[in-house]
Amino acid sequence: MKQQRWMSQQYFVFFMAWGIFLPYWTGFLVHEKNVSIELASMMMSAGLVLRGISTMFIFPAMTGKWSQKTVLTIFILGAFFTSILFLLDTNEATLFLLTCLLSFFLPAIMPGLDSTAGLLVQEYKIHYGKSRSYGSIGFVVSVAIVSVVSAKFGDQSMLWLLISYLIILILLSFMQAPEILKMKPNGKASFSSFKSVIKTKNFLVILFIVTLIQGSHAAYYNYGYLYLEHLEVPKYLIGIVINIGVVFEILLFSVADKWFSKWTPAKLLVLAASGAALRWFTAFALSNAWIFAFSQTLHALSFATAHFAFMMYLTQKMKNTQITKAQGIYSAFALSWGTAILTILSGHFYEIEPSSAYFAMFICTIPAIVAALYLHVKTTK
Repeated sequence: MKQQRWMSQQYFVFFMAWGIFLPYWTGFLVHEKNVSIELASMMMSAGLVLRGISTMFIFPAMTGKWSQKTVLTIFILGAFFTSILFLLDTNEATLFLLTCLLSFFLPAIMPGLDSTAGLLVQEYKIHYGKSRSYGSIGFVVSVAIVSVVSAKFGDQSMLWLLISYLIILILLSFMQAPEILKMKPNGKASFSSFKSVIKTKNFLVILFIVTLIQGSHAAYYNYGYLYLEHLEVPKYLIGIVINIGVVFEILLFSVADKWFSKWTPAKLLVLAASGAALRWFTAFALSNAWIFAFSQTLHALSFATAHFAFMMYLTQKMKNTQITKAQGIYSAFALSWGTAILTILSGHFYEIEPSSAYFAMFICTIPAIVAALYLHVKTTK
């Protein structure tokens, strides 16, 4: 199926770039740009706020005027030109601005691809989990490459790799795309869909749950690289430890369409919240590199299962005119603003004692478990 192949290629290359920005960018700012951990945390948190604005308001608004393909290309170009500016020797204020700009453009591509996948699931019946697994494979490949290259050539190589992947993504954007992605939107339908998303049954409860679960990854995303250095893990092995989680994410996504076809989103969220709680408590209570590496297997539950649950809800309950809006809200609250708040919180705990940041994340998962159980009972009556 050519639509399936097209979606898989987009995911693969984007997550090559994401495999640098997500786990390594705080370390890049600290080591290569000589920024303090506290200031780097503020930069990344401010970037998450802009990321939320971008994904909730700007991207959906643009798709209300232009085709999905055109808007994706604009954001890819924005990320590319911003990354080029990081090559300049800049002061902290300029670096802060560039980090915010990169956070505005690059992360918005991910929910853009997810909303694109949602449209293709509805229109062409592609398998979301199968295509998304290629994104996870791209992440694994990227982390493996950057671990080897940065160990040999230094952290500046991370920036060059990011630029290279974005060039490939630009070239892919000029390839033939599925017809539905080149269609100009119906302005009236696009405008009215935003209100209707909020009113969709159980949307706000599910949004609350996924915001807590995905937000609880803040300590791992922003300080995982530094924490593994704190545990004295050799630099060339850090990428391997990070990749353990993504390998299990790949396995989950590759079988999710089949395994969870008869599950409800609520049931999946109970599993995801429980997995997240176990993961962060283990990381806190057993401050050991081997235990931390083992806990990475729970990424399949804490991240992948929660994400798949929301995508299942999206494709089952939303109209095609609502998908981009719903995806934008999810990305803004669960993947941006919630994570921004918890990044600041976890950064405070990390400065006191690195492992205590994971205890703070564990606490966040408790109300998620309670809410998910409530929703599961409510929807199975």
